[in-house]
Parts: sequence; C-alpha cells; structure tokens
Amino acid sequence: MACQENLLSQENNQSTPLLRRTWVILLLILLLAAFLRLVKLGQISPPGLNQDEAANAWSAYCILKTGKDYAGVSWPIFYVRNVGGNSSPLYVYMILPFQALAGLNVYTTRLPAALAAVFNTWLIYFVAARLFNRPTALAAAALLAIDPWDIQHSRWGHDASVTPFLSLAPLALMLWANMPISDNKAASPRLLIAAVAGILAGVVCYGYYAVRLFVPAFLFLVVLFTLPRWLQTLKTRKGLLAVAAFFIAFTASYCPLIWQHIFHPEGVARHLSFSPDRIDNVPLSAAVKNVALRYIQHFGPYFLFIEGDLHPVLSPPGIGQFYWYMLPLMLAGLISLVLKFKSSPSARVILAAVLAYPAGDCLIWGTGLSILRSAPGLCGLLLLSAVGAVDAFRWLWSKNRNAALTTTAIFAVVVIAFNAWYLRNFFGEYNRRPDVYHLFHTDFVEACEWLKPRFDDFDAVFCTTDGLNMPYVISTVVLGYDPKKWFSEPREFTTQGEWDYCTRYGKMYFMYKGLFKQPTEQYRQNRVLFIIRPGELNLPDPDKQIIRKIYRFDGQETLWLCTP
Repeated sequence: MACQENLLSQENNQSTPLLRRTWVILLLILLLAAFLRLVKLGQISPPGLNQDEAANAWSAYCILKTGKDYAGVSWPIFYVRNVGGNSSPLYVYMILPFQALAGLNVYTTRLPAALAAVFNTWLIYFVAARLFNRPTALAAAALLAIDPWDIQHSRWGHDASVTPFLSLAPLALMLWANMPISDNKAASPRLLIAAVAGILAGVVCYGYYAVRLFVPAFLFLVVLFTLPRWLQTLKTRKGLLAVAAFFIAFTASYCPLIWQHIFHPEGVARHLSFSPDRIDNVPLSAAVKNVALRYIQHFGPYFLFIEGDLHPVLSPPGIGQFYWYMLPLMLAGLISLVLKFKSSPSARVILAAVLAYPAGDCLIWGTGLSILRSAPGLCGLLLLSAVGAVDAFRWLWSKNRNAALTTTAIFAVVVIAFNAWYLRNFFGEYNRRPDVYHLFHTDFVEACEWLKPRFDDFDAVFCTTDGLNMPYVISTVVLGYDPKKWFSEPREFTTQGEWDYCTRYGKMYFMYKGLFKQPTEQYRQNRVLFIIRPGELNLPDPDKQIIRKIYRFDGQETLWLCTP
C-alpha cells in the first residue's frame, strides 16, 4: 500500500511540471490568437465598414436604445430585417453588451467576433483534450490561432464570423456533460450539463443559417457513429435521464426555428427564397446531383488551398482557406482516424465533423463555393489536422528519433515562413487593394467621420450611391445616429426584389437613380452638403464648392464633399 502511494506521488510530481508547461504554452497560443484578431481591429484588415456588419450594428443599437430593431420589430427572435435580407438575430444580440459599454462604432461591431474566436481557441483545446490528449489539444489550438480563414473572418462583424464558435460550443458542452461520444467510459453523464448542452445546440442554430444545417447534420452523424455507446448509456438510470434531457432540450429550443422555416419561410428564409440556385428550384434528380457535386468540391485543393471563395474580399488573400502545409497533416489525420474508427468513439466524432463540414453550403449553389456557409465546419478540419500532426510525429519518433526531430524542425520553418508571408500580406497589401477599399466603403466611412462633428452645421446631406452598397446603414453607424431620432424623423424606403433601399432618413438623402425624389423642404444653400463622386453632378465651379476631397491610398480622388 505504501509502495503504491509512493508511486502515485511520484507520478503527480512528474505531471505537475508538465501540466504547468501545458498551461504556459496554451496561454502563449491564446495571446497570439488575441493579438492577430484584436490588433487595429476596426481600422485595418479590413478597413472601413461592410453593409452587412453595419446593419447588425445598427439593429443592435436600436434594440439597445428602444427595444426595437431598426425595422421597428420589438426584440426579434427568428430574424432581423437588416437591409431586406432578413438575417439571423444572434450576432445582433452579441453586439449589445459591447455597445452598452463603448457605444456604436466599428470596433464594437467587430469585437464580439474577435473575442469569440479567441475563446474558441481555448474551446478547441478543451474539446481535443477531452477526445484525445494534451499534445493534440495544443496542436489544435495553435492551428486555429494562426489559421488564415479564422483570422480573416474573426475581424469583421458579419453573423457568419462566429459560426466556428457556435458549431464547436455544443460539442464542448456534450463532452463536459460526459455524453457517450469519447473514449472515456468511466465518467457518468451529468444531467444538468446535458440539458444545457441540448439547449445550446438549439440556440446556436438561431445564428447564421448555415449553422442550422451543420449542427443537426453533425449531431446526427455523431450519434450514428457512436450508437453502441449511446445504447449502453441508456441502460443506466442516470444515463437515460441525461440523454433524454439533452434531446428534449435540443428539440424544445430548435423546433420553433424549424416551424418558422416550414410555415413562415417568407420571413425567416427570405434571403434564401431569392436565390435562384437552390435545392427546391430544380427536379429531385438534378438537386441530388448538384448537392453531391458541391459536397465533393469542398474537399478539393482548389477551394481548400488554392483559390477559396471567388468573392474578392472573403477568401484569404493569395491562398485558399488553408496553408499548403495543412494538406499532409489532414491526410495523416485521416489515416490515423480511419485506423482507429472501430476502437475509438473520439475518432468517429472527428470524422463526423469532417463529413458534416460542407453541410451548410450544399443546398445552394452558384458561381462558387461559399467560405461563409462552409465556416461552421472549420474546427473539424483543424481537429483532423491536429490529430495528424501529433500521430505522425509519434509514429516517426518510434521509427527514428533523429528523423522525427529533423522533420519537425523543417516543418516549423515552413510554418513560420507561410505565416510570415501571409500576415504581412493580410495586414499590409490586402488593405491597399481597390476592391477591398471600395467593398468596405472606406472612403464613405472617412467622409462620414468628417461629417460627424459637423452634422448640426447642415440642414440636409445628399449622398451618392454610386459604388456604395446600402450607404444609409453605413452612415448610421459612423455618425453614431440616435435611434430615437430614426423612429421619429421622416424615413423613405423602397423595396426592390430582396433589398430595402433607403432614399431618406432625417436630413440624410441617398440619390438612387430612379428611386430618389427631390425633397419638398426648402434648405438654405450654405447649409446643404453633397457627398458625391468626382464630377458626378457637373458642378459649375468645383474649386470653390468643394469643402473636402477623399483620396484613396494610391492618391486617386474617390469622393468630394461640397456645397451647391
């Protein structure tokens, strides 16, 4: 007995320094993840402000100040109107506490996404540690911290930005609740945490609509792949209650959303209904073919490593979604997990995540694969790579230690080189691309920042819409507009197709061709401001009328601020 106690004491003494080193490494990884996502957030990478993130911010601020989104709906649950597309409300509510602390601005719009990504770096460590071991957990956290796909999309305020976190959180809670999905057979399920995991699995589906497809698909595959463990768990009273609590809680939180999609698609699925390339618009045989083809394309090198999303500002600049060094890690992870499939529920869970990864982007097809709709599956691919990295190193170590160390050193140099090249590009040249500059309305944001302290000096402001996407919602955020004034002052909207075009709110006018109407009010000439493209209104004497010019990074004039 005394001998056993001495052995346990020695093991604990040996594990304590190892555990300390693990936490130190994890802390460094988290600091790196935070730095890459928070440095100059709201200023660069991307610069300016996109209309989708501006709509989220403006809806959140209106709810914060009035209890209504900017379309006038009190505390929306299933969707917010947001420029007409009826987007998910979850990110809007995530913005609220940050606006309560620091107001309406670009920084608070993007901060929830950045912080969720940093927390997700710890979360993926937790998941990998529960499923496998600490080395794999550290590898997963490190890969996520430097992943170009995650870095780019955690730095703007789109509702798709938080989907990797939303998709991983239910799995983390399921593991915390000791649900039968890991190799750990000793721990008994926790009833309360299982119920919370079920609720969370349903609640996250109120986020970006791709999550509504990925999470159920992933849960289905997890249960299917680990079904013997679930059946074994049901034989105990505690296990039966925990499993029942999870599925009842998930059903209760998820079914109201499904009800809306079935019986009120004109509201909750308005954006999807305007897509011509969707599953219900073609015969069944064509739909099956299109879904299968699109599913397979998500695993191709063109999307993963070469080009990525065809949208000019969504895919990481110069590469696909991942660095090329991830390819051998993924292949090694796939081999390892397939070999462990029969014996390891943990391996089956990761394979389920990999198989479910394209689910959010397969029911709509068009010119190319979507990096936004594929994002819920990001963490599954990173966990696959982490398994590959650790297992490949261990295999090589068992064969030849010198070869293992040499290979690791070379691989580390490659990783550093790829990341240095990409980060220099992303935080540098990427911000000087004309498409990024204009798609994030950098010039219009600068114009509104100039206008903000002088707003009361003008009775009317007339804005161009040339090259701008929903400039009204951009202006509300940058000007820090008062939601109470928004609801009390005149507002003029025209809906064409899916989108709501605003031609006026208060004294802000937006000159859409064919939609804009001359105001009936009479304004004093010296108290009217025009924000226009150079030469747009054929000013008789521009040198005298221009108050300020906005220049692009290359010196090209992009906007004039002038008086009549």
